Amino acid sequence: MTAKIIWNDMRQKQWMTVMSTVFMTASAALIALTVRLFMNLLTSMDLLMKLAETPDYLQMHTGTVDQDCIARFAEQHPEIRKWQICGFLNLENSQISLGGHNLADSTQDNGLYTQGQQFDYLLDLQNNRLQVSQGEVYVPVCYRSQYGLQSGDPMKIGNKVLTIAGFLRDSQMNSMLSSSKRFLVSAADYRALTSMGEEEYLIEFLLEDNADIDAFGTSYAAEGLPANGPAITKPLIRLMNALSDGMMILVIFLVSIVISLISVSCIYFVFALQMEKDKKEFGMLRAIGISKREIRKLYLGKYILLSGVGAVLGLALASQIQKPLLRQMQELYGVGVQGWRSVFVPLLAVGFVEGLILCMIRHTMKRREKTPVLEILYGTEKKRQAGKPYRFIFFVAAACVLLMVIPHNLYSTMVSPGFVTYMGIGDGEIRIDVRQTEEIDKVTEQLAEKLETDPRVETSVALKTKSYPAILADGTICNVTVETGNHTVFPVSYMEGTAPTSQSEIALSAANAKEWGLSVGDTIQLMVGEDKANCRICGIYSDITNGGKTAKAVQISDDTPAIWSVFYVSLTEGVPEDVWMEQYRQTGVEVVNIADYVEATYGQTLHQIDLAGTVAMGVALLIAFTVVTLFMRLTVERKRCEISLQRALGFTVRMIQKEYMIKGILTAAAGTVAGLIMGSLLGERICGLLLGLLGAYGFHFVIDWFHVLVFLPAVSIATAVAAVRVGISAVREVRAFECCVGKE
Repeated sequence: MTAKIIWNDMRQKQWMTVMSTVFMTASAALIALTVRLFMNLLTSMDLLMKLAETPDYLQMHTGTVDQDCIARFAEQHPEIRKWQICGFLNLENSQISLGGHNLADSTQDNGLYTQGQQFDYLLDLQNNRLQVSQGEVYVPVCYRSQYGLQSGDPMKIGNKVLTIAGFLRDSQMNSMLSSSKRFLVSAADYRALTSMGEEEYLIEFLLEDNADIDAFGTSYAAEGLPANGPAITKPLIRLMNALSDGMMILVIFLVSIVISLISVSCIYFVFALQMEKDKKEFGMLRAIGISKREIRKLYLGKYILLSGVGAVLGLALASQIQKPLLRQMQELYGVGVQGWRSVFVPLLAVGFVEGLILCMIRHTMKRREKTPVLEILYGTEKKRQAGKPYRFIFFVAAACVLLMVIPHNLYSTMVSPGFVTYMGIGDGEIRIDVRQTEEIDKVTEQLAEKLETDPRVETSVALKTKSYPAILADGTICNVTVETGNHTVFPVSYMEGTAPTSQSEIALSAANAKEWGLSVGDTIQLMVGEDKANCRICGIYSDITNGGKTAKAVQISDDTPAIWSVFYVSLTEGVPEDVWMEQYRQTGVEVVNIADYVEATYGQTLHQIDLAGTVAMGVALLIAFTVVTLFMRLTVERKRCEISLQRALGFTVRMIQKEYMIKGILTAAAGTVAGLIMGSLLGERICGLLLGLLGAYGFHFVIDWFHVLVFLPAVSIATAVAAVRVGISAVREVRAFECCVGKE
């Protein structure tokens, strides 16, 4: 009998039934999608790092390496399970061609690598350990789609041609956020090509599971072992791998949270209106002695059924939506571990969301049960405010616009020229890198003189990067990568303080300042040769380069060789940028446009954010249209007697519709304005937290004002107008005589 009553109720109230199911499905689909994407990212990334045996601590070093010193250090530290020294042959990008595409414009440090002997293995696309034959090369998988490569295509290094045997996954350098890419070649080819580039060493350690990586890094630095380059830890590698796709997942998670709140609110409103329409039936059931529990079972039974249908449909929809979103992720990291968790955890998340909706319905029922029967039957209970539906429209419009604004503002900020200053990079037009050469200091001086006398150059600055031991206040010794030069010409963004202007000042990256517990005004000591230089911290800046652990100082006069040098250049107006860059590339240095540098570093992340933003916009507009249509239709139904009286008094359908049209559109417009404001203020805080994971702190939105102030409001209000028109079309169905016969 209960099932029959529920079925008949659903047939009579099809519109409410369908809308409740749609909202439950949307909530379930988005939360399941977020959980599945997040689980796949973590499990596939962890599986890749496990199979590749990613080192826990990696010290990059340019120069000679005393292997005996490393061996003695390893013997003194029982937490070291394995260690190895691997060669990485840095090549000039202009010497490399992939399938006919020259890498002169690449922003990555590309080099050759032979397979690790004990760990740090490069894997194929099935996550098997690669073996390469002489004359063959395996190319990083990120280049496959970027350059349209296939197995069998040629890779040319100078005059030597290798055949691309396939594509590899590199657990360390998969992400474009990593500035280096490794090509796997045979030992014979590596030796034959040694003269083509500069060899760098990767000093790698695999530690016991419970080892303190930071403490190990401090011990390594204190021993004075080779450290002419940045140090990378396994947690940092995992973070860089996760962030490119992780930011897309976080955007989708934000969307799912907001839409779940909208769905819960809408279902609450639909249920409240249904309870109001059914109040006489509810009162009669109470009057004839049906228990509150039995009545509650009727309503809850219906919504339990709808939530079950919504959960199943949501899970099915999520499995379809995730396919295009997983494609890039699976290419980089492979398929995550499939098992009971891949089914149970999304199901648990969906059950949690649907359970919240059912708890809200039960709470509403219990409040209704407290109303005396006579008040329900004779209509003496307090009426709801007429404007409540319009408040829901305001809330939904604001939330939907918020969903559209945040991803777009994040995208427009990251593609803007000024974003590079949050990356620890100067805001010049062009960047020149001097790396693959044995005489970096000499080449740097020659290039600086050439730029100073070039009439096409408006402004230029040379910055040399060196490595110095730093002594902290507690006596701890750490190696720090210091970029020296004039940092006031093309400054980065400082969270606190300013750029260094004297030799007694130093600026730290946010990652270093956080790790060492230092702030502006504190002092550290640099070991410059045999001397100790006291340096006051004058500023803290954002940086994501070299693991985010860098420092900036003015010129330091000593014999410490530069690890690399960087020039930032701005050209005079009217100078053909491409022609100028090509001329300087012929001198053997890497020359890139700063905008291209950002695109190459964040291209994958930007694509994912853009995709998530498009999905968010589509979902937001669909939700807004559905909700506004539903609310206007339900409002007309609730006002049916009043509308019937208006028609009996001679009001035309158009006149009645106009009243509801104005209220609905004005409310939606107000919600749009509120959403724009919240998206710009609250969204900036949310995105600031996300970018802070990268090391980019203290950032502010760079807003595309046309999109935010014209396009998004126009689309939002147009959707609201269409939804209101569809919703109030039900006014035509109301007849003038209904008020006379007492039909509600």
